Amino acid sequence: MKNNNISWFEIGTDDPKETMDFYTKMFGWRFQEYTDMENEYFNIIEPGNEFPTGGILNTAHKIPEYSTFYTLVNDVPVAIDQAKENGGKVIWGPVTDKTGLTFARLEDNGGHQFGLFSAGN
Repeated sequence: MKNNNISWFEIGTDDPKETMDFYTKMFGWRFQEYTDMENEYFNIIEPGNEFPTGGILNTAHKIPEYSTFYTLVNDVPVAIDQAKENGGKVIWGPVTDKTGLTFARLEDNGGHQFGLFSAGN
């Protein structure tokens, strides 16, 4: 696992551009339009990866917006501050479990939930 990277995930949003702008600023993600779908879809390429690990679906007001994932970061409190600077907010946390992992759940600037975690913070 690498900092700022996660496994495959998907975000459904009515405003893909705003959502992509947020995550570009937050984690340095890049996006590729995926054209083999009926709906507008963008593959997500995380820093250091050659291939996509997730995607953004334009929900176009047809279904509720959604997202679910956790991102490994070096320092959860620092990442929380960065999210707030980019229009995000904290839902809960940070909390540290008995193994030393620190977690927090946040919302991006469009209200989509995501989580952060790190070891030893």
